[in-house]
Amino acid sequence: MKIIVISDTHDRRDPMEQLLELPEVKNADWLIHCGDIGYDDEWLRYAFRGAVTMVAGNCDYGSNLPRETVVERDGVSFFITHGNRYLSAGIDRLAYRAEELGCGVVLFGHTHTPFVLKEDGILFVNPGSLALPRQADRRRTYAVLTEKDGEWSAEIRELPR
Repeated sequence: MKIIVISDTHDRRDPMEQLLELPEVKNADWLIHCGDIGYDDEWLRYAFRGAVTMVAGNCDYGSNLPRETVVERDGVSFFITHGNRYLSAGIDRLAYRAEELGCGVVLFGHTHTPFVLKEDGILFVNPGSLALPRQADRRRTYAVLTEKDGEWSAEIRELPR
C-alpha cells in the first residue's frame, strides 16, 4: 500500500493539481490531508481516484471535517490530526495521544515544515506544505508512506517546480 500525505494547502488548488498528476500519486491507494485545506475538500475527494481522508485544521473555519480521526488499515492504526492542539511542547502530547489511542502512525501538519521521526515504535510524519512552506529552502513538500514486512516508513518528497 502506498499513502500520500499532504497538509496546509490553504485554498491553493494549483499545487494539489500538480501533485495529482505525478505518477507515484496517481498510483497511490490512499491520500490523506492533515488540515488547513480551505474549501477544496469536496474537489479533492473527486480528483483523487483512491481513498481520501481529511481532517480540519485551525484555519478551516466552519468545516464539517473532523478535527482528528483514527483509521485502521492493514492492522495498523493511523492517528490523523492537524496538530495545532498538540504541538505547543514538541511532539510529546502527540506521542501521548497516539499511545492512548493505540496508534502506530501519527500524521499531522500545522507547522508547514516537513518532519519524520520513528520513536518508541511510533512513526510521526508531518508532510510540510504544498502551498506555503516555512523551511529556509521553501521546498513544497509532501510525504509518501509505504509498508514493507509490516513496517511503515515515510519519505518526504518535493513537488517539482
